[in-house]
Amino acid sequence: MNVFVFGVVLSMVVYLLVGIYVGRKVKSVEDYYVSGRNASTIFIAGTMFASMLSTNGFMGDTAYAYTGNITTLLIINALCGCGYIIGGLYFGRYIRRSKVNTMPAYFWKRFNSRRIRVFAGLITIFSLSSYLLSVLQGTGQLMETMTGFDRLTCLILVWASIMFFTIYSGSRGVLVTDTIMCIFFLVSTVIAGQYIFSAAGGVSDLLTNLLNNPNTPEGLLSYHGNTNGKSAMDMIFYGVTIGIVWMVTLAVSPWQAGRNLMVKNEHVIFRAGTIGMILTVFFLLYLYLMAISVIQLNPNMVQPERVIIWTAFEIVPKFVGVLLLTGIMAAGLSSASTFLSVVSFCTSADVFDIKFKNDSSQVNFTRVIIFIVSLVAVILAYLELSSIRIIAWFASTIIAASWGYVAFASVWSKTLTERGAFFSMLGGFFGYLISKCLKEFFDMPFDNFFHPFFIGVFVSIIFGILGSRGQIKTEEEISFQNNLHIVPKTEIIAKDYKIDRIYANVLIISGIVITIFLIKYWALPYNEAIGNVLF
Repeated sequence: MNVFVFGVVLSMVVYLLVGIYVGRKVKSVEDYYVSGRNASTIFIAGTMFASMLSTNGFMGDTAYAYTGNITTLLIINALCGCGYIIGGLYFGRYIRRSKVNTMPAYFWKRFNSRRIRVFAGLITIFSLSSYLLSVLQGTGQLMETMTGFDRLTCLILVWASIMFFTIYSGSRGVLVTDTIMCIFFLVSTVIAGQYIFSAAGGVSDLLTNLLNNPNTPEGLLSYHGNTNGKSAMDMIFYGVTIGIVWMVTLAVSPWQAGRNLMVKNEHVIFRAGTIGMILTVFFLLYLYLMAISVIQLNPNMVQPERVIIWTAFEIVPKFVGVLLLTGIMAAGLSSASTFLSVVSFCTSADVFDIKFKNDSSQVNFTRVIIFIVSLVAVILAYLELSSIRIIAWFASTIIAASWGYVAFASVWSKTLTERGAFFSMLGGFFGYLISKCLKEFFDMPFDNFFHPFFIGVFVSIIFGILGSRGQIKTEEEISFQNNLHIVPKTEIIAKDYKIDRIYANVLIISGIVITIFLIKYWALPYNEAIGNVLF
């Protein structure tokens, strides 16, 4: 057994043991679905950031940075991170007051509509199942690289590791293991980064070295990045567009905003969101700097998505390499467990209309659903059907396009009715799906602010407004919405607000620090080097 195999096996055993230990505390449906509504800041922040990052952050995003688009990614992440704050303040804390177990159940209670609950559940299943498939495939491929095992063996190991602790412990286990995984990949990445920067000539000289390196991708350090034949403004608009798309996605999607149903109080929502935003900006900048440092060591990689994996084998000490690769794998496992749990909970609670005798029966039924969903997912991941990749393109942000407007309007609109909400979801779903098909298959120029996401949102808003005409909100809808705006007495504690202000001040200071850092160590020296006089 080589050291990489040992690292994989040990990490999986740890996650499984933690899941078993936490699962012993599951006594009710609330425990299983929403962790007893008692999750603290560290666990919410850990699960949100870990499931957001996934293997794509370590492989796809780092490849994009390595090939010349680190500045584009910085724009995307700055906007994306705002979703944690905006979503928490204007949506997340209100859905917590509804005391539901899933987000489709929130829409059901808010609009007193079974059909909205089912449709929202189906949208969740469609989208997050595709995510689950892609994460299973990516994590399985990473494990192949680490262990040398065949593809089927790796997929089975990944499947077993997330399936067992998710089945037994539900959301409690997912929260704890997600947080452990998050801490692990944060620490391992920071440690590995020091070796990579040192091998590349030091982080303080990175900009100068890249400017003098003929292999540096064109536009890497400029404000627009590598244009790849497009204009500078096209790249800026792309960054802003995708940033807004992901900002809305983090604000309202069940695998992110749904975590707000688990918090012990509303203050946790803001605090965890603050941590999530800071990590999105600072940690990912650190990770991308690691990626572009490799240009000094191994330029023009044929498979740039393996840039960080390459350093684990070739640059850092073997023990650190094991930590780094196991950390990347942890990011994938975290996302997979989150997607598996959300899809299974929506399937069992929102799509199937079953009346259970007691909590134990519902929990056991959900466990069966988790097993079935995970088994189907791993089989499809092994088959690698081309249609899966196509579905993944369509499903990436379809939840936010479908119910982004309905989510915020459900809290703030005085006119949106049940019919309007249902038509809005339908319009957003098919508006996104059709425009995405036209873009991918017929090369329609749906880019920037004509991105299929924005088309879906626009159609969703129009359908919501038109669908609400001529219909009056029921007393149940009005009463439920009014209750959302009543702050529980348990939330009005002066000490908690003082702590919130500390987090807010840290967020403000962090914004100032990152701005000064980028101007002093990037913008000014870069423009000086290319002969632009700013002052």
